[in-house]
Amino acid sequence: MTNLAKASNGSTHLSKEQLAHREWIGGRVITLLSHYYRPDDPDELTAATGADWVAVLGGLSQQFIAKACVTYLRDNPTRKPTPGAIYDLASGMMVKPRREPEPEPERQRMSADDAKRILAEANVRVDENGQVVGLGK
Repeated sequence: MTNLAKASNGSTHLSKEQLAHREWIGGRVITLLSHYYRPDDPDELTAATGADWVAVLGGLSQQFIAKACVTYLRDNPTRKPTPGAIYDLASGMMVKPRREPEPEPERQRMSADDAKRILAEANVRVDENGQVVGLGK
């Protein structure tokens, strides 16, 4: 990329690796900030910008990306979008998977004989309709 500024080694304390790392960071920042199309940008920079958008939005469906773009343009008519802004909108539009509740364990109905035994052990007297008529002895 010929339009990127080269870092100068103004300090004799920087190694070649440190200087190369600074140059890389500078190029990366320029790429990051160049998400606003300019016709004079070199093809390499445009490709790197596109790669950022793909990296951020790659896991989302086209449907939600398209909806997010339209929403952004409607809600922010004077601000240019960034990949993260579109990602936030698109992911917020997606239906979050709901965890199904665990099914209730199957319960067996108590037999009439077991119910009578439990009531007798608790000293509960019932009439022929199952209504409690007395407690204790």
